[in-house]
Amino acid sequence: MSEKKPTIGRRERLQQMTKEEIKDAAWIQIHTNGASALSLRGIASSLGLSAPALYRYFPSKQELVTALILDAFDSLRVALDATAQRLQSLPWQTRLRELGLTYRRWALEQPASFRLIFGEPINDYEAPWERTMQIAGASLTALIGTIEDARACGDLQVPVQPVASPGLHAALQAWSDAIHHVHPDILYLAFTIATRVQGLMMLELGHQLPPFFPNGDELFARELDRIVLEIERR
Repeated sequence: MSEKKPTIGRRERLQQMTKEEIKDAAWIQIHTNGASALSLRGIASSLGLSAPALYRYFPSKQELVTALILDAFDSLRVALDATAQRLQSLPWQTRLRELGLTYRRWALEQPASFRLIFGEPINDYEAPWERTMQIAGASLTALIGTIEDARACGDLQVPVQPVASPGLHAALQAWSDAIHHVHPDILYLAFTIATRVQGLMMLELGHQLPPFFPNGDELFARELDRIVLEIERR
C-alpha cells in the first residue's frame, strides 16, 4: 500500500497564494520603476494590505527581493535545461547556439527578471550567497554540460590558453568544488560566455544598441557563432 502524501491545509494554501500575489505585485513594480524603487508599502497598498500584514509574509524587503531572485534564476534554469534536454542528441555546437537563443528569448519575455539578477544593484540589499549561490550556479548547468561535451569529443582542450594565474585558478577551483565539480577552465568558459551574451542583452533591453540595428537578432546570432568557433579553435 502506497503512503498517502501529506495534504496542504487551507490556511497554508491561502498563505502561499498571498505570497505569490505579493511577488506578482513586486514584479509589476520592478518592471515599471526598476528594482531599486521596490517599495513594500507600495506593494501592500496595491493589494489592499496594511504594511504590517505584508510583513507577516515577507518580514523585510531583503526577504522579498531574495525570493524574487530565487524565482528568476530558477525560471532561467528551467528554460535552459529544457532546451538542453530537448536537443541532447544533437552536436554540441547546435546545442550551444540554441541555449544562447533560449537565454535571449527568456530575457526578452521576462525583462524584469533579467534586470533583477543581472542589472544594477539594489540599494541596501546584499544577496545572501548561502541561499542564492546554488540556484544561480544551476542556471549554468546546461551550458557547462555542453562545453564538457565539446571537450569529450576532442573539440576543446584544457587547460585553456592562456593558462589562468594561480589566484584565478584557485578561485575557479573553489567555485567548482562548491557547486559544479568540473574542470576550472570549463567553468571559466561557461561563466565568460554567459557574461558575453548577458552584456548584449543589457544593451538591447536598455535600448542602448546603435540606431543602425533594428534589433539584436543578427548581432546576437553572430556572437554565438563566434563563441562556437573560438571553442573549436582552442
